[in-house]
Amino acid sequence: MAMENALFKAATITIIAVISTYFLILLNSSRPVDPSSSLLSASSREEDQTKIDNVIPDQIQNGTLGFEKIFVLNMPERSDKRDSISLAAALTGMKLDFIDGIKGQTVLNKTLPFGRENRDMAETTIGSWRAHMNAIRTVVEQDISSALILEDDSDWDIRLKSLLIDFSAGSNYLLNTSSSTSTLPSSSPPNNPTLLSPYGSNWDVLWLGHCHEIFPPDPRIYTLPASPSVPQLSKLPMSNPEILATFPPHTRVVHMTGSPICTFGYAISQRGARKLLYGLSVHELRGIFDNALSWWCSEHTDESVCVSVQPPLFYHHRFRGAKGKSSDINKGGEAREKGETAGIRWSTRLNLGKLVAGKTDFEDTYPDDA
Repeated sequence: MAMENALFKAATITIIAVISTYFLILLNSSRPVDPSSSLLSASSREEDQTKIDNVIPDQIQNGTLGFEKIFVLNMPERSDKRDSISLAAALTGMKLDFIDGIKGQTVLNKTLPFGRENRDMAETTIGSWRAHMNAIRTVVEQDISSALILEDDSDWDIRLKSLLIDFSAGSNYLLNTSSSTSTLPSSSPPNNPTLLSPYGSNWDVLWLGHCHEIFPPDPRIYTLPASPSVPQLSKLPMSNPEILATFPPHTRVVHMTGSPICTFGYAISQRGARKLLYGLSVHELRGIFDNALSWWCSEHTDESVCVSVQPPLFYHHRFRGAKGKSSDINKGGEAREKGETAGIRWSTRLNLGKLVAGKTDFEDTYPDDA
């Protein structure tokens, strides 16, 4: 018995030491803030990246990209989309869980939030809102620390995990940097769980996939220069690529959320999920889901803390075949001879054949002009 007690105590001390070391590394993973500057440039990010690299890569390179879960919204009858994204995920080391898509006509009027009882949205957008809320509610119900939520036609670069490691350096920097114009809460609100994440510990939403974004009044910016995954400016899919014209070519920028559109991919923390379940369902609904989420982030409703990245890391894939095949909301009849994903250089979807065959001469959809 004495020997067992000694072993138990030794094991306990070891576990405590490991946990303490982890917290010390995490707390020191961001670069000390220079109060005179809110822009972290190429030359000044090396020290920060070295510290981040010590703790983050193993977490982000797991099957859920450093989140506890990855959820994909998928209409049960769209087995084609599930086949494609399941294969894409398997070939890039990701593990998915699926949330059923919802048909708007199955959502009763009496269940619609305040402000939408008159059903003044299209049936497809009502169904989309409900599917997103079901994913968010699942995070709350299952007490999931964080989750990445993808639409089933989302695409990503084959190098996604390394790109997320770079992004995490930016998100950690922003979340640990004060700003005279910042609206970040000074600490987590009471009764909200503490988040331990490779992306930082005080965020609600990470908006990783969108089709439009602007810079907010908050001046903090973290640049990721010379990224081989970023197309040249003229080939970016964003509706306002000129917003990145002041940065060197092939620069990706991490910043506090401005006013994004489209939800190809976004992550939520447990705290964020609780806030969103209240703000976009229980309390009210101001519009279609991506607009409502954008307003919630940009207006800092419920002291929201949202981080964006430009160009985005996830984008909508348009499937080969009839154009209506690509969307469960918008319809179209013309045929597309080849699939398309705007802005993703080494598209996973467009390189599925090479990945299955074990080849590495990947197609670069957006090579630089000669």
